Amino acid sequence: MRRIATLGVASGQASRNSGCWRGPMVLKDSIELQRFCHQRGVRLIWQDLFEPNERASKVDAVAGLCREVARFTTALVKQQQPFLCFGGDHSCAMGVWSGVMRALPEGSKLGLIWIDAHMDAHTFKTTPSGNIHGMPVAALLGQGDRILQRIYGGTGHLEPHAIVLVGVRSYEPAEQALLNRLGVRVIKMSALTEPDALCLALKESVSYLAQQADYLGISIDLDAVDPGCAPAVGVPEPGGIDGRELSRAVAGIADAPGLVGMEIAEFCPRYDSEKKTIRLIGELVTALYGDMARREVC
Repeated sequence: MRRIATLGVASGQASRNSGCWRGPMVLKDSIELQRFCHQRGVRLIWQDLFEPNERASKVDAVAGLCREVARFTTALVKQQQPFLCFGGDHSCAMGVWSGVMRALPEGSKLGLIWIDAHMDAHTFKTTPSGNIHGMPVAALLGQGDRILQRIYGGTGHLEPHAIVLVGVRSYEPAEQALLNRLGVRVIKMSALTEPDALCLALKESVSYLAQQADYLGISIDLDAVDPGCAPAVGVPEPGGIDGRELSRAVAGIADAPGLVGMEIAEFCPRYDSEKKTIRLIGELVTALYGDMARREVC
């Protein structure tokens, strides 16, 4: 039985759909999820459930919450504990991966596979909505608002060549311009339509990032998945990744060297009446951390 340190980030202030804040609470209380994982050799060891300061301004609340999360992921990585983080909206990624970077040995770099329907590369100058959950990639790259860039003591940023975006299909020109200027690798959904294309893309991304970085993280926004497979998300986008294919692809990179943890964000339980999304979450968790003999690997 593999024990995985698990934390929840009840963040909803950074999105237009505040229902995502309930996601981690529902997952923590889900007997179905615990049973599913246990049957596949994974025991989720819940560490904490982080909640924002409701009295602070939106930016301060998001930044403060991310700082708390960063302290926790720093400690887990220093203890060499593989972790799992459940959001909340995807702004929590700024805390999760800032904390990881702070924990790495001096001179080491983090590589990040970012699976998302969106680029999440806006700044306050470019965003049409003002929603901070559309900004974490830019912030992690050291772009945009200073308070978001410097979540945890201003310690480093992701190198542009150390992140790969996968499954993108909805974005604004300003985001694409920023990522193009920085040289970030983006694999759009239009390149993932052939059988096994996603499996190949993730394996190639791992190989590419191994040349750029020493450690690896995986960040999944559930809106990367087609709404038919994962309807319970904050910002659904049609024409996405098949849920089973994503699980197979994640299982295919489970033995990637230097893997520190995975984050799954934007679960909005009010839309999960048939439990499709929570089942997919269980499949993703066990694809990465479960009994290899029971995984469907591409």
